[in-house]
Amino acid sequence: MEAIIKQYDNGLRLVVQPMPNYQSVALNVQVMVGSGDELPNEQGLSHFCEHMLFKGTKRRTGQQIIDELSMLSVDYNAWTSEAATCYHTKGVADNLEQCVDILSDMYFNLQFTTADFDKEGDVIVQEIAMHEDRPTSVLYDQLNSTFFRGTKYEHPVIGFAKAIKQYRPDDIYQYIKKHYIAPNTIIAMAGNVTVERAEALVAKYFLPFYPTEKNQPKMRTNIPAIVPTSRQVQKKKDTEQQHVALVFPVCNQFADDRYPLALLALIFGGDMSSRLFINVREKLGLVYSVHAEIEFCDIGGYFAVVFSCTPKNTTKVIEVVGREIAKLRAEGVTDTELTKARNFRHVNKLFQSESTVAVNSDNTDQVMEYGRIDSTADYLRKIDQITVADLQTVIDKYLRLDRMSTVMVGK
Repeated sequence: MEAIIKQYDNGLRLVVQPMPNYQSVALNVQVMVGSGDELPNEQGLSHFCEHMLFKGTKRRTGQQIIDELSMLSVDYNAWTSEAATCYHTKGVADNLEQCVDILSDMYFNLQFTTADFDKEGDVIVQEIAMHEDRPTSVLYDQLNSTFFRGTKYEHPVIGFAKAIKQYRPDDIYQYIKKHYIAPNTIIAMAGNVTVERAEALVAKYFLPFYPTEKNQPKMRTNIPAIVPTSRQVQKKKDTEQQHVALVFPVCNQFADDRYPLALLALIFGGDMSSRLFINVREKLGLVYSVHAEIEFCDIGGYFAVVFSCTPKNTTKVIEVVGREIAKLRAEGVTDTELTKARNFRHVNKLFQSESTVAVNSDNTDQVMEYGRIDSTADYLRKIDQITVADLQTVIDKYLRLDRMSTVMVGK
């Protein structure tokens, strides 16, 4: 059965994917607010709010929230990104209403003590310290701050310890009041749930607690992708390896080029049969880990080659990757490589369709990013229509060494 999207007059959106042959239901309450929506004096608040919603409500203490979810044997968690904050559960169908009740209570009735606020602030400071102890986490922070310099995505989602220590409880309440509103919110369910049951739960646990005025849902704007100036950035860190990202600006999340670029990343560095793995690791033994990845957002995107190696190998690896890119530009990809990449996408979509969590997350993200859901058949049709010539077009357009930025973390 295909997913349905219902938009309410107040701007709230409900997404339901009935999967009647499953026992579980995945539930997302996703708010379109993340680090990219924060003002300079709000950095890290989206993530801080995510933590605080588990600390208590007017009806439940933080411990009661955890105990109830645990008693139901529910998988639960939350995350914050540049674009959104999501609270999610997965449980058996019979427990769906209790899950909706708890997440609704957290969303509308936040209430915590000053002591809990202070302790959770300390926890986040510890999380930041742990994050900074991981070279790959530092690498991606540096990548984003370099690539997105001067934009809303420049600062890390987790925030900075100095700012976290300065926030007070009212900052949390005011931020929630400003952003946790119907037009910013998507409620999504996938699994053993009917559309009628989902609508009834939203009518009971969400609609009565919103203001009644009409609103349009928040939508991301399709603007031209940024093209950052080529830079070289190195952050000194006492590590055994050098951690490196070679980054090329590409299109934003709305452009059709995103489909051939996704296949190109697979071909160039997606798995053990990819060019990078074979030519950098297997033939030369210069690295343990090397891969290519693609990331898109509303203001741009990047194609990145990421690897770790001993410092004495860094220059050599960059040279080899440069030669592989030059070969890619000169000779393109083969029909066999394209077929393998298509097959991977088909199987990956098949595996995703067997998980209520994966289906629900994909549906939620598509509605947040595009306001619609492309069916699996539509997506695979687009993938199957990509030709070798299409791949060559994006190679020539985006994989330009004069636009490459180099980000390194290590000695």
